[in-house]
Parts: sequence; C-alpha cells; structure tokens
Amino acid sequence: MGRTTKRFRDFSVQTKLTVLAATAITLAVSFACAIFVVLDVRRISASKATQLTAIAETLSTNSTAAVAFGQQDAAEELLTAIKGRATIEIACILDADASVFAIYRRFGDHPEFDPQSVTLGAHYGEDGFLDVAVPIMEDGDRLGTLILRETTADLSQARTTHILAAAVVLAISIIIGVFASSHLQDSVTAPILRLASTAKTISQSEDCAIRVQHDSDDEIGVLYRQFNGMLDRVQSREKAVIQASERLQQLNQELEQRVAERTSELEQSNAALQNQIEAKDLATKQLQNTHAQLLEVSRRAGMADIANGVLHNIGNVLNSLNISANLIDERLRNVKLANLEKAIELLLKNEDDLAEFLLRSDQGKILPRYLGKLSESMRDDQRSILNEIESLASNVEHIKDIVHAQQSHAGAFGVMEQLQPAALFDDAIHFVHDSFSKHNVEIVRDYGQVPAIEIEKSKAIQIIVNLIKNAKESVLEHDSDVKRVTLRLGQSGDEVCFQVSDSGTGIAPDRITTIFSNGFTTKKGGHGFGLHASATAAVELGGRLSVHSEGIGQGATFTLLLPVSIRTRHKALAG
Repeated sequence: MGRTTKRFRDFSVQTKLTVLAATAITLAVSFACAIFVVLDVRRISASKATQLTAIAETLSTNSTAAVAFGQQDAAEELLTAIKGRATIEIACILDADASVFAIYRRFGDHPEFDPQSVTLGAHYGEDGFLDVAVPIMEDGDRLGTLILRETTADLSQARTTHILAAAVVLAISIIIGVFASSHLQDSVTAPILRLASTAKTISQSEDCAIRVQHDSDDEIGVLYRQFNGMLDRVQSREKAVIQASERLQQLNQELEQRVAERTSELEQSNAALQNQIEAKDLATKQLQNTHAQLLEVSRRAGMADIANGVLHNIGNVLNSLNISANLIDERLRNVKLANLEKAIELLLKNEDDLAEFLLRSDQGKILPRYLGKLSESMRDDQRSILNEIESLASNVEHIKDIVHAQQSHAGAFGVMEQLQPAALFDDAIHFVHDSFSKHNVEIVRDYGQVPAIEIEKSKAIQIIVNLIKNAKESVLEHDSDVKRVTLRLGQSGDEVCFQVSDSGTGIAPDRITTIFSNGFTTKKGGHGFGLHASATAAVELGGRLSVHSEGIGQGATFTLLLPVSIRTRHKALAG
C-alpha cells in the first residue's frame, strides 16, 4: 500500500487528474448500478412470489370439493393444471391431518422435499426454490393445505442479465468520463506545468529575476502572483544576506581579537581559581574531620546521658536495697528471743513435775497461751523478714537488668538488627523512667500497628532517649498542672513514624528552622549537640527528624521517620 501511494504521488498532475476522474466515475456508476440491480431483483422476486401465491389460492379454492369428499383422483387431476407454468415443479395437497392427499411432480420424485415442513405463506429457500403454502377452507373450517414449489432459476438468470447490463453501462461511463476529462483538464494542468517548468529553470540558473505571467483570477492566478512575490522577497533577502556576510566578516575579525584578549585574562583567572580550589579542598577536608569529631563527641555525650540515667536508676535501687537491709536488721534485733528463753527456763525448772506445774500454778496455766502468742509474733516477724529479703533480691536483679541494658546499647554500634519499634520506645523509657516518676511526669503510650524495622539499635536508642529527655525538661520548665509526654507509633508508606509530644514550653516560630543547627540551645549550660547529633544520626539511618509546635506554651512534637528495610534506607541515602 505504501509503495503504491508513493508511485501515485510521483505521477504527473495530468495523470493524477485522469485517475481521480476515472475513480470517481467508477465509484458513482458502480454504486448506482448496484442499487438498480438489487432493487430490480427484489421487485422480480416479490412479483414471482405474488403470482405463485395467486395460483395457489385459485387451486385451493377449486380443490375444496375434492378434499371435502375425499376425491383423490379429482384432486390430482386438478393439480395437473399447473403444467402450463414450466417453472412449477411440485404441487401438493395435505389433508387436515397434514398427510399427503394428492401430489403432482413434474420431474419425478424429490426425496429432499418434505411438504410437512412448509409453513403458510411464501418462502425462498436456500436450495433454490420458492415454496408457497395456502390453507384450503370451507365455511371457516380448514380442510387441508395446498403447497406449490417453483424453481428460482429464472431469478438467477435475471440477476446475471442485470449485472452484465450494469457492467456494460459502467465501462461505457468510464470511457466517456476519461475521454472528456483528458480534453478538459488542459485548462487546469497547463498553467501548473508552466509554473513547474519556470521553477525548475530558476533553480538550475539561480536567476531570481525570472517571472511568470498569468492573467486569470482563479486559484492558479493567485499562485502565480504569490510565486512572483516570493521571488521578489528572495531577491531582497539575497541582497541583505550579502550585506550581512560582509558585516559578519568584519565582526568576526573583531571577535577574534577580543577572544585573544579574553583568553589571556581567563588564563590568569584560571590560575587564581585553581589556587582557590586547592584552598577549598583543604578546608573541606578539615570540615569533614571536624564533623566526624563532632559526631563522635555527640555520640559519647548521648551515651554519657544514657550512662547517667543508668547510674541514677542504680542509685535509686541501691537506696531501696539500703532501706530493705535496715528493715531486716531492725526486725532481727526486735525478735522476742528473750521472752522465749524465759518461758523455756520456767519449763526447765519444773520439768520434774511439769504436769502439776501446768495444771496447778498460775504461771503454768497461762504459759501455753503465752507461747502461742509468742509464736504468732515470731511468725509475723519471719514473714516480714522474708518479704524484705525477696525485695532485696528483686532489686539486685533490677540492677543486673539495668547494667545489661546499658551494655547492650553501648556495644552494638554499626550492627543492623530486626527490631520492633515499640521495643525501642520501651527500652528508651527504661533508661529515664525513674526521673519521670521522681518529678511526677506522666508517660502516655499510643502505639499503632507497625512492622518490624532493620536498624542500628544504638543510634536509634540515642535519638529517642534524647527526644524523651528534652520533652521531660520542657514539661518541667512549663508552669502547668498537666505534665505529660506522649509517645506515638505509626506508619507512613515505607517508613515507621516515632513521635514524642509534650505539654511543655513549646517553640517559637522563628526557632523552628534553627533548632537542629549545631550549637543551638535554649538550655542554661546546654552544649547544643543533642538535637543536631540526633538529626545527623537520623540521616545516617536513612530517615529524618522534624519538629512541629503551635507556639510558646503550646508544647511540641518531634517526629522521627525511619525506613522499614535496609533497601529503603539505601534508596533514601542515594536520593
């Protein structure tokens, strides 16, 4: 298809017009002939069906008596009347039970003909026959059915004749149309060919002074005038191009001189810039070293805060141990062993006549009750001492747990672990819980359903502990009855969201953007490392740290976003 289109595009205008005229005539005449053939064939088919139906109705009326009286010979003789119409091949009469009563066949048996399958009316079949069935009626009662079968060979012959006639008309129309268009198109193609010849001459000679003349006001005349105008503009532009070329040569010479001067200046500037780059590289290396030292200082500061919390917790537990030891000492000193010794001494004095002593003497009568009360008192002392010993053992285990937790967080730097986010929050609370209890600061846990994360536990704990301690200090600085720190867990896409909210002093809007800067602090004696180090550690973990506050006195919310997997972390660091 593409090759044919290209070949047609390369034809001359005269050939294209001839082909288009022939195509248009062919399409129009073909469409008209097709409609004519279809309508005429339909008309003949309808006429044929009407005629055969009329014959059937006449035979139906004439065969009423024969069918009514069962005269089969008369019925068959009546059916032979169709011999005069050569196209009717079969005539058949069915009785009321749809059985064959009488039948006429022009050419013998037709085993494929089934009269019981023919329905009332006229029907063209796919086997090339027209079947007509009409009822045989008498006084409103149906006595039977008359069926005629006629061949449709004459329809096929008529259709072929019409198609041949249409083809002859189409061929004559195409010949006349092409002949007429070839003589009439010269008035259209001659000016176009003359214009093409002139354009070719101008292209070969490069002489834009040549012009074409055409006096008509049609589209071709407009094309001639536009072509001449285009040549005028081309001539004027050639002159402008020549002048511009001369000016360009002059400017080129001036530009070469300026480039030479500028090149000399750039060489000097480049030498100075190279010195600046070397100085910048040196400063960058120093800055990187300083940053690494700062991170190490901040890590140690964070671990020192954790260690300080651990020592504080151990101190509180040791106080509990001391109290328990004092209580045990006091209970042991107050045990009523002297009273028991006196009772035993009294029994030993009267052991020779112990029964008489217990039954007759006043001391002997009250001695059993006294021993019972003394036993109950000593049993109470025993239970109290055992309880204090259990408390003492529990506090010792608490100290072991605190030391073990501090060691696990202090020695796992650089190790990636699969952890539950809630466990990170709970471990951080474990370090600062006693200081919260001491100042009556409430910790609220609001944990949502989040997946486990792959994280460097020590860095994450350092960030969270710093945020919780800052929240507690902000709450204590704020003069309010509500002293609460809320810890929330949620999920945002491929990241887990750790939020630490407080009811403290809040943050001024102008400090929101600088709060994570190195050295920035609002605390007396603060070093300004904590939040900056936490934000840096969050980035190293593939996450980020942000803050939101409604203003002074409205509290603040710090949000730590950490990736769920190492792959997400690497993607975030690469971005």
